[in-house]
Amino acid sequence: MSAVEIIDLNQIEKENAKQNVCAYARVSTTKELQATSLALQVETYTKLITEKPEWNFSGVFYDVGKSGTDTKHRTQFNQMIELAKAGGIDLIITKSISRFTRNTVDCLKIIQDLKRHKVEVWFEKENISSFDPKVELTMTIYASVAEEESKINSENTLWGVKKRFEDGVVPMVTSKVLGYKRDKDNNIIVDDKEAKIVRKIFNLYARGYSLYYIAEKLNEAGHKTKYKNLPYKKGAVRGILINEKYTGNALLQKSKRKKVGSRIGEKNQQTHPKYYVENSHPKIITKALWDKVHAIRNQRMMKYNHTTDIVKLKEQAKHKSIYSGFVQCGVCDKNYHFKVNNKKEKWATETLICASNREKKTCENDALFVKTFENQLLSHINDMIKNKYEFLNTLHEVLVSHPEIRKLNIDNHTLEDKLDEVNEHIKSLVSIDSEFEVKVLEELKERKASIETALTGNRNKLLTSHNVETKLKQYKLLLKDYKKPISSLSDFPFKAFFDKAIVYSRDRLEFILNPFNTDEDKITYSFPELMTYYTIRKTTHQSISKVICI
Repeated sequence: MSAVEIIDLNQIEKENAKQNVCAYARVSTTKELQATSLALQVETYTKLITEKPEWNFSGVFYDVGKSGTDTKHRTQFNQMIELAKAGGIDLIITKSISRFTRNTVDCLKIIQDLKRHKVEVWFEKENISSFDPKVELTMTIYASVAEEESKINSENTLWGVKKRFEDGVVPMVTSKVLGYKRDKDNNIIVDDKEAKIVRKIFNLYARGYSLYYIAEKLNEAGHKTKYKNLPYKKGAVRGILINEKYTGNALLQKSKRKKVGSRIGEKNQQTHPKYYVENSHPKIITKALWDKVHAIRNQRMMKYNHTTDIVKLKEQAKHKSIYSGFVQCGVCDKNYHFKVNNKKEKWATETLICASNREKKTCENDALFVKTFENQLLSHINDMIKNKYEFLNTLHEVLVSHPEIRKLNIDNHTLEDKLDEVNEHIKSLVSIDSEFEVKVLEELKERKASIETALTGNRNKLLTSHNVETKLKQYKLLLKDYKKPISSLSDFPFKAFFDKAIVYSRDRLEFILNPFNTDEDKITYSFPELMTYYTIRKTTHQSISKVICI
């Protein structure tokens, strides 16, 4: 007699009714105490959600060192909201409204947006749900209080800063300023080794060399920036040249916050008083060298930008090319810049040129016609639209077997084995008779807690920032509304889809997918190459490009 499978319909219905639940935590500083608090929150929420049989654990999203007054730079918060709107989360648990957001307008807007997608937010401290009919009134009151508290804290901090400025106290963070350090009494002193680099930068500029040239010379000599220990670029050199502190004087309150509670700074255009403190600390360069450098700098600004007004320069910078920061040189690793040749003529041509070649050709890579670049990128986008399901299926396989995911899974298995081993040791200590055995047990419990914390962190990563299904869903959503080929890049969010484009030559380009934001450019998978054609002086050339997943 054949076996009969009994299907429990109630159990199936119960399984289908499970809610996808996640938690959100935030700490506004990276201090050790708050880091400990965050680890505890992650552990507590993980335990809370996994213990509920009617809930599917969707991870604990968290942001470190981010203010609650703005959601723009809170990466995990925004990722969580996008996942919720895509249907991946049904319920978000958070400690309080102030942890979620301190901005009333943002809070209400996000809550209303989530409600439209049938996503609930539960605030533990206030004991309210976003599905409560009276929630908007209640949240307006709570969020307004949190926002006002943030403003008061900001105003108190601002008053303290202003008072120190008035007293001539120079707030130099020597860990970020090349050439200076502090002695054992916390006084600012010159770091002789770093000061040589500072003098070299000023002297080279005074002799007429460009920012690019100076950066290259510093990199050739093996020097790195003091802050973050990175290779020198044009911006880092400029930052040193405009820092008046190298003359031994300090101009205070050069910048200000856009508004109370905001983390965004802007140049102080005489709206707040500035304070000039003379001989506040040892100098590295002479005032004469400073004056010479800035006379040259103003001449160059007038030549290339036709103004030395910082406000006008910033206004010009707003009109950036859509390729800004997206196209990278595969030879020297610098960005490609947008340029228009013969701007005022009817035969004006738009080109992309390596930053190393803006003043004189120092990089062997080619300039690229914008139209050629667009055709290559469009061909890949349209190929993805045409073969959407094939592309997404391949991408899913690539993501599942991605080195980042494999490493996390291997680490988890290792940690699980270690945890089993520790638990066995703990069980073996049936009777604790001696002081030594008590000490051994305490050490084992500490080790167990450490392993569990690491394991929770890794599992949480696989559910949040390294969630394969979430990443795939993001790519699906970007392709979802496109049924036919597009004719312009402005019709497609290519910067949200691709991490960057790398130009190895005019005839060889790569478009990079970086789903897990890895720092290494190690190729995980190459999609099929495509060939496009372009014409230079009536001669047709072919270019090969491909999409790479790293």
